[in-house]
Amino acid sequence: MSASEAREVIGLIRADIEQAADAMLAAAEMGLGDINAAREGQTSALDRVERTLCAILEACAFQDLAGQRLSRLESLIATTEFGPAPEHDPLLNGPAAPGQGLDQDAADALFNDT
Repeated sequence: MSASEAREVIGLIRADIEQAADAMLAAAEMGLGDINAAREGQTSALDRVERTLCAILEACAFQDLAGQRLSRLESLIATTEFGPAPEHDPLLNGPAAPGQGLDQDAADALFNDT
């Protein structure tokens, strides 16, 4: 597979991920709206559905992280095919791999110290 074919496949993956995430977000938001409309007869089942829909919304964060990693991969492929790209800010290199960078507690501590 050539570098240009690999970049094309990455673009297709990105489009599929974005389409799936958009569909999940739309469905979860619609479900949350329906739950709010049905609150007059509130039951524990509605509470469970609400928690589930909120979990779906939170899980959709994968699309942003996957998109950032795919961008880095596209850049690497372009570099091997066309030579190095102009320098970028190293702090803008996308999400950290597991075990690297700041975890949520460390990030929260930065804001709490101010």
